[in-house]
Amino acid sequence: MTSGDRRYMLKAGEGLGGSRTFLGQPLRMLATGRETGDEITVFERRAERAFSTPWHVHHIEDEAFYVLSGELEVACGDARWRAETGAFVFLPHSVPHAFRVVSDEAVTLHLTQPSGFEEFAAEMADTELSDANLPAVAEAAHRAGYEVLGPSPFPPGK
Repeated sequence: MTSGDRRYMLKAGEGLGGSRTFLGQPLRMLATGRETGDEITVFERRAERAFSTPWHVHHIEDEAFYVLSGELEVACGDARWRAETGAFVFLPHSVPHAFRVVSDEAVTLHLTQPSGFEEFAAEMADTELSDANLPAVAEAAHRAGYEVLGPSPFPPGK
């Protein structure tokens, strides 16, 4: 492959960098800045019921995701949505957001633009999301251009 030829294909189940997790949930990296000229990051995320991201904001990247299966609650600024299989969600940079899985499992296809999320994901690969390590997650997020504003905005236990 020449430097100008960035074509590639991943087979079903394959991911760049092999099998990994992100905040304790399986993540399959499909495209990073290396493959896209720093334009976009694409990844598949699998998450179990009640998994929730902290309330956070991306200062640089827009994020979008398509729900391949399952159901999520999504908070973006003062908007609240229920995203079921087939739903598409766009989360613009500079607007705080979070999501929580409300089905047994959810599978989502995420895109962040510009690329860079992959570096944060690699740093947090083996870190479980818990109240005890939220400060470490917040520090890594800050280095990546994100800000953790607090715990999940969703009530616990669902």
